[in-house]
Amino acid sequence: MKKLFCVILSVFLLFSFASCESERMNDETISFGDENIGADDEGENNNFLDLSKKIRGVWLSYTELKNAPKETEEEFSDYISSEFEKLKKLSVNTVFVHVRPFADAIYESEIFPSSSCVAKKQGGKLPFDFLRVITEKARNFSLSVHAWINPYRILPKGGDEKTLCEKSPGRTLSFPDVVSLDEGMFFSPASVKAQKMIISGVREILENYDVDGIHIDDYFYPTADEKIDEEQFKEYKEKNGTLSLSDWRRENVNALVRGIYCAVKENSKKKIFSISPGGNIEKNRELYFADVEKWGSEEGFCDLLIPQIYFGFENEFLPFETCAESWRKIVTNKNVSLCAGLALYKIGKEDPNAGERGKDEWKTENEIILRQIEFLNKNDYNGFCLFSMQFVNFNEKLLANELKSLENVV
Repeated sequence: MKKLFCVILSVFLLFSFASCESERMNDETISFGDENIGADDEGENNNFLDLSKKIRGVWLSYTELKNAPKETEEEFSDYISSEFEKLKKLSVNTVFVHVRPFADAIYESEIFPSSSCVAKKQGGKLPFDFLRVITEKARNFSLSVHAWINPYRILPKGGDEKTLCEKSPGRTLSFPDVVSLDEGMFFSPASVKAQKMIISGVREILENYDVDGIHIDDYFYPTADEKIDEEQFKEYKEKNGTLSLSDWRRENVNALVRGIYCAVKENSKKKIFSISPGGNIEKNRELYFADVEKWGSEEGFCDLLIPQIYFGFENEFLPFETCAESWRKIVTNKNVSLCAGLALYKIGKEDPNAGERGKDEWKTENEIILRQIEFLNKNDYNGFCLFSMQFVNFNEKLLANELKSLENVV
């Protein structure tokens, strides 16, 4: 296929959406690649996603990897095979594997240090390549594997900076590229340097591992505090920028989303870029500066949205059905598929944020997840994803009944 290359847009990655970025970028400019986004590897148009089968997904988080038996490759292989066998019993077909939770890696990386969830300490030697084992074992069970990264997060709330190794971006970069807050340490969404590192890390995964796509979740702007990116915004204004601070911040996030999407499609038009935002659409836009309406309605941002609709039917503030219907209305691009993240972890527990009417729903009601899936099937959703894999193992009665009911759902 003959490649067509677009113009170089100058100064900020933040306001560029025209097409895909190239392999080489300096601190001031980004060049964009193949305009033929929408053509498959043989040059014929497709929608990237096989919509003939609904997604039945599960998230495999870093906490589960941290607690997994992994002294030897054989021990971990046996463990992950056993877990995947349980997933197949539930007819799960897709696993979103947490490969980069804190600007680190469960795989062999030249860009990010090894993750402390699989090594003895961050930056320590990996006993083996966890992502390679996971992808190999997943194929034995016909599972699709998507590499899940937290693009911005470097340290969690309460995390100790002393645990960061010398290779960590938390040490190699400084303010304003990295910001330290009460909520943790994060790449600044306004940093071009950080965005380039994140996208380079995406390319590294795609080039070296047999994954079906890249997945990011709900970590976007870590705070609305104006101080974290005031220098960059001032520079933007001095260059005659016209956007408000909020719109400019949304463009920063959009630029990274677009960049990841393009990196995925440059690797293979058939691979999928998916995003799992929080369930509250207004909070996404106003508090986290995540422009989910744009991602669901315009071309070139993502293939799949999986909002975390972690609400019960009786939630007083955002009931499940209302939330699910709102997402269905904003996803209008025929090339963007919509699934729902469902709160398997809430089964049998009190939900203190659901109001008086809804707080006990997950403790007393049977088959909430099943009823949610039935609602999704009737309202044009392309499947669901359960959080998370560890809860497939619980023996709590309500959860056991819920899992049993899911075995035969279609």
